[in-house]
Amino acid sequence: MSAQRPSVASSSDNTSGDFSAVAARLVEAACFARDGNREAVKAHIARAIALLRGEPSTIPANLRPLEGNTREVVRGGLVAWQKRRLTAYIDGHLAEQIRVEDLAKLLDLSESHFGRAFRRTFGTSAHAYLTRRRIEVAQSLMLTTREPLSAIALHCGLSDQSHFTRVFRRIVGETPYAWRRTRRGEIEDRSTEPSRIQTESPRTSVLAS
Repeated sequence: MSAQRPSVASSSDNTSGDFSAVAARLVEAACFARDGNREAVKAHIARAIALLRGEPSTIPANLRPLEGNTREVVRGGLVAWQKRRLTAYIDGHLAEQIRVEDLAKLLDLSESHFGRAFRRTFGTSAHAYLTRRRIEVAQSLMLTTREPLSAIALHCGLSDQSHFTRVFRRIVGETPYAWRRTRRGEIEDRSTEPSRIQTESPRTSVLAS
């Protein structure tokens, strides 16, 4: 009998999870805007829009902005129902080991045919997509919960916190701890701005007669 993994978020609550992922993308876009990185800003905003539309992630590792209509069926790629079944299965089993051969069987395709169709549809390999999806969900959980990184790692299908840190640093460019501290700090600072403005005494307007 396999050991139970700690529960961080309900897998049935897809709506709240989607909005958490959107929030994570928009926070990242704001941070990149502050740094003047326009391309990254466009990519993260495009990802947020895609999430709201229910579309799967297609952002490659270099964060290029999405081009064209991501709902368009790529010749030789997966059709709409296959993409929906595939992404729903992946999101519902992120805490588990997901093998490419299992994904191919899900769509009744050979592993080689599946690999080609997946790459044409998503612009990356199934393994790379899975890894980035795990990191996306981890980012959402880091922003919307106070769960320890070790629990988030297991929830996203990463073996332990050390493995999580290595993968996260490779994809995002910084450690999960540093990323979370910076982004949560940004959110908390923004949330206190209205209260600070309200406590300031209004300035007297002096009009020249």
